[in-house]
Amino acid sequence: MSEKENIVVIGGGAWGSAIAHQIRSHPQINIELLVRAQTTAEDLKQGKVRQYPQLTGLPGFDATTDTACLKQADILYLVVPVAASSDMFEGIKAHTSENCPVILCAKGLLPDKDKGGIFLQEYAKQELGNRPVALFTGPSFADEVLSGLPTALLAASSDSALSARVAGHFAHSKLRIYQGQDVMGAALGGAVKNVIAIAAGICTGQKLGDNARAGLITRGLAETMRLAEALGAERATMSGLAGIGDLVLSCSNDHSRNMAYGLALGSGTKISQKLAEGRHSAAHLCARADYENIEMPVCAAVDKIVNHHADIPATITALLSRQAGLE
Repeated sequence: MSEKENIVVIGGGAWGSAIAHQIRSHPQINIELLVRAQTTAEDLKQGKVRQYPQLTGLPGFDATTDTACLKQADILYLVVPVAASSDMFEGIKAHTSENCPVILCAKGLLPDKDKGGIFLQEYAKQELGNRPVALFTGPSFADEVLSGLPTALLAASSDSALSARVAGHFAHSKLRIYQGQDVMGAALGGAVKNVIAIAAGICTGQKLGDNARAGLITRGLAETMRLAEALGAERATMSGLAGIGDLVLSCSNDHSRNMAYGLALGSGTKISQKLAEGRHSAAHLCARADYENIEMPVCAAVDKIVNHHADIPATITALLSRQAGLE
């Protein structure tokens, strides 16, 4: 029997726990969750995921706050908010070899003084050099993955052996992992859909109707494809799991944190404190689009509302008054 592979999932939130839960069904893998708070580690050891108290009966996780676990890791899954990536990369560099691959599982952008905003894999390249990297993305709600419901996702890497390795981690799980090499397209789809989902929520909250929401989602996809072309991504990726798949899921209902955030904005109700990555990504995404000289009017409208407190009805009126061109 071959030696078991040691995997460390950095981040013990909903998605990190869901990934670890599916991987641990593999008989040839040892998996451990590295978390910041001891209380989180203790909960996970009892099979409790703080974000989903209704999910009972989960087996306990192997969880720790001790970064020493990184020294034994053969591969890492980084599952923390994009904004926390910088600190995590420092820890990764300090405790692992340069050959230890990192699988990026967050969706969004970070600020950049030159381009306005950069995607997570671009930032990883700056910080981690030539270390092997893959993106793990696609339409997925963590509670459904924790519940064992079937889910299709994408592992994207310029190193096809690495994306195949990621897919192999889930060979005994309820996840179906497709492989791709368009890392930029995978990152772009995951980041933009969060912003479009906020727009869809605002649209619903303002009671503009299903027709308007369908048009909004479609034009949001068109914006994504324009930026994808400028960044050298593949249009086919935008038609796949990381593109339209993730977009449709995130814009379907308030199960999506980003749509729930937009719904609260649009309806004038209390805004949840739950993470909505699109709120943080909108400004960086629009700055990158400006740098690439690409118009993204839906994303720009969201940025005005969430970051500049623009009047929602007036912003919608301005968006609708734009001249409609060829599709």
